[in-house]
Amino acid sequence: MNVSKLLETVNSLAPLDCAFEDDFVGITVGSEDSKVNGLAVAHELENNILKYSIDNDINTLITYHPPSMKKKLEEDGTESFEEETLTSKFREAGINIISIHTAQDVCKGGNADLLVNLFEMTNTEVFAHTTGEFGAGRIGQIPKMTTKEFIKSLEAKLNTRIVRTNKYLQTLSELKTIAVLPGSGTQFLDEVISKADVFITGDISHRYLLKGDETNLGLIQVNHLSTEIPGMKKFVNNLSIELGTELKYFYNKYYE
Repeated sequence: MNVSKLLETVNSLAPLDCAFEDDFVGITVGSEDSKVNGLAVAHELENNILKYSIDNDINTLITYHPPSMKKKLEEDGTESFEEETLTSKFREAGINIISIHTAQDVCKGGNADLLVNLFEMTNTEVFAHTTGEFGAGRIGQIPKMTTKEFIKSLEAKLNTRIVRTNKYLQTLSELKTIAVLPGSGTQFLDEVISKADVFITGDISHRYLLKGDETNLGLIQVNHLSTEIPGMKKFVNNLSIELGTELKYFYNKYYE
């Protein structure tokens, strides 16, 4: 199997056309003509993944996060991108990389839908749209519970700890409607104001915590990867079934 054939299978599970327009997905390093001699899935590129790939003759990786790039501003005002050092090491080692990122967030059965299942959300609607009906966020109702019960349940379901909350959340005695978005989603906060009791995502800056207080929206930030790992585990399982081989999935448990 060559990389282009593998890409077709990946695309059937996480359609890349549904990713955000400016996202770096697809074959991000290497060539579609290369033969896949060894395959694994990694949440992102790390030095230990590079060593593992070299030691185990793996020449192709599927990653959730795209390889890191530096943005450069040319003299004529146009933007270009230059590989970071770690990305260059993978290229120099002859390793092909297919990245799925927000395509995996928005697709049917992807990262956002797995959060819906985990939190037993009903009557859900999509927000943070990419194209057509696809979007990275979900709003829905949950079985009524106290805020303390929900936080305890959230930490157990996502195998994480709450990183931070805003002040308004502490005033809520119970929760009925939540909004979730895997990864970093505060740029879509305006879409859930007045629609949800609380918004859960993986990165929240201080100014958004204050905005939640101002607009009566509870905010919960958990570890970034914890919102993505459940969906990625399902993706790896589905891909393993499609390819007829058990794939290893690597992620840094320190950030879970």
